[in-house]
Order: sequence, then structure tokens, then C-alpha cells
Amino acid sequence: MKKVFLALAVFAFVSFSLSAQVSSSKKNEPVKSVEQQKLEKQKLEKERLAKGQANNPQANNPNAPIATFDKLVHDYGTMEQYADGNCEFVFTNTGKEPLILSNVRAS
Repeated sequence: MKKVFLALAVFAFVSFSLSAQVSSSKKNEPVKSVEQQKLEKQKLEKERLAKGQANNPQANNPNAPIATFDKLVHDYGTMEQYADGNCEFVFTNTGKEPLILSNVRAS
């Protein structure tokens, strides 16, 4: 008798817990399409940039220094073993104020 009661109790517990998981997952918002996710991501990025510009005094400065690079990407192609992998990125300050570089490190 105890085994039957215990088996019924376990069965009831499992069935209630499974039904609770199914009903709680239905309450969540519907799955968003890829386009909706992209739009939300773009909106968040715009908000982040707007907040960053509001906190950055140089963002609204027309005389701020501007680093202009001659190239942003260098394709090494296929390299031989032990080949020299050096590449120089030349940049110029096209802004009106001095460009100050600090904590410069190679990656």
C-alpha cells in the first residue's frame, strides 16, 4: 500500500512540475524574427553611441583631433614559415588640435 501511495505521489509531482514548465514557457514573449532582432540591436547601438557622445566633450568639438589612416586592413595572404609579418599603418592628424597618443600597444 505504501509503495502504491509513494508511486502515485511521485507521478503527481512529476506531472505537476512538467505542466508548470510548459505553462510558464507559454507566458514568455513570442520568439522574435531575425529582422526584429537586428532592428533592436541597431536601436541599442544608436542609444549607446548617443550616450557616449553626450559624455564625451570632444564629440561636439569641431576642432577635435582626427586620426586618418591610409589603410585599415592588411591582408598578408599566404605566408611562409618564419616570414617577417611586419606591417606599418600610416596615419595623419586631419583635425585642428594636436593628436596625443598614450598607452600605445601592438596587438
